[in-house]
Amino acid sequence: MTTPEWVAPGEHGFLVGDTLYFRAVELGDAEFPAAWRFSPYPITKQRAEKVLKEELAKQDAGAANYYIACRRDDDVPIGAVIVNEADRRTASLKIRVDPALGQTAAVKSEMLRIVVPWLATERNSMVIWVELDGPEPEVIAAVAALGMRPAVRLREAIWRDGARVDQWVYEYLHPFWRDRLGDPGTGIEQATEPPAVAPAGRRVSLAHPTEPGPKQAILVSDRLVLRLTEPEDAKLISRLIRAETESAWSRGRWLLSPLHIEHWIEADTKNDPPGAIFLAVIRRESGELIGEVELTGIDWFNRTAETGSVIYHPALRGQGIGSEAKHLLLEYAFDHLGLHMLKSFVWSFNTRSQAALRKQGYRDAGRMQWRAQTSTGFAPNYVFDLLANEWRKRVGRAAP
Repeated sequence: MTTPEWVAPGEHGFLVGDTLYFRAVELGDAEFPAAWRFSPYPITKQRAEKVLKEELAKQDAGAANYYIACRRDDDVPIGAVIVNEADRRTASLKIRVDPALGQTAAVKSEMLRIVVPWLATERNSMVIWVELDGPEPEVIAAVAALGMRPAVRLREAIWRDGARVDQWVYEYLHPFWRDRLGDPGTGIEQATEPPAVAPAGRRVSLAHPTEPGPKQAILVSDRLVLRLTEPEDAKLISRLIRAETESAWSRGRWLLSPLHIEHWIEADTKNDPPGAIFLAVIRRESGELIGEVELTGIDWFNRTAETGSVIYHPALRGQGIGSEAKHLLLEYAFDHLGLHMLKSFVWSFNTRSQAALRKQGYRDAGRMQWRAQTSTGFAPNYVFDLLANEWRKRVGRAAP
């Protein structure tokens, strides 16, 4: 009797390898949170059940999807991947293996051998990225065999076994698009070493500022004040975005409702510690809100975050105000919050922001190819990193 084509190849489904298979999240996975929870902090079974229910709801809403890796011989969950296909064109992966298992390199390697070909040949992802935290030689060999190449190295981004290790991003370019668009080369070739001599700089904050300045000030410089962005700022920010004159964003200009902005602000400030911190840039003399700087994706365990900044008034750009605000943000991140490494992503066509980051002391960490879709084709993201000790050297202060 011929097996119908629609029957899955084996009881473990179609995402199956030699010793592992993948399935969707189930409530019973609350028994094994170390296998799928991307955090070093343990949680109870009751808390795990609540998290799983929340994640299932997010999957229905189109957020990143969790896939659980189970052993074929006993069906026990031992790891997971998060697959983000939000733009329906690219895919990014994070992988997790229960650290109590040992032999995690072999498990990670098999997980990647199952998932990456599926994303490339069935999901037709134009580009696939996978984050590897201090990858072992066996894992590097596995991704190389899959045709993946190193795209980004974020220095000292991960705290593991009492030491800091680098995080690598490996990249797979779909052969069809590589042949059609040309091979852009390996993204890591964009990376540079930190300068042997730190560029000149200074600490811009004032130790004992005088008025004017709002009472909610976090840091004050000669011209600027940083304070938390508040829900009451949403209406003004919406109006300022509406008046944007620069169209060279990844998808052009956009409109945001003040209700949407207010929701973002409230959502990001309700957690303690927060996952993101948005700081309003205020002109010290007039008290006017003119921009925003931010720390997003804050990882309090590894002490890393992504930085971003914008000056809403086009007439104020190019006057050093953005750099002054960014230097205040760096001081806040490294000295006040104790972060160790900051990263930033800039589109290849945004040469002004690239130059600003390098001037602020950031290092080119690599390139993620074809991440943006523009009117003339596909453009990469340039990635930058900056370590706390490099910043302190720049401003003339020894590490604590």
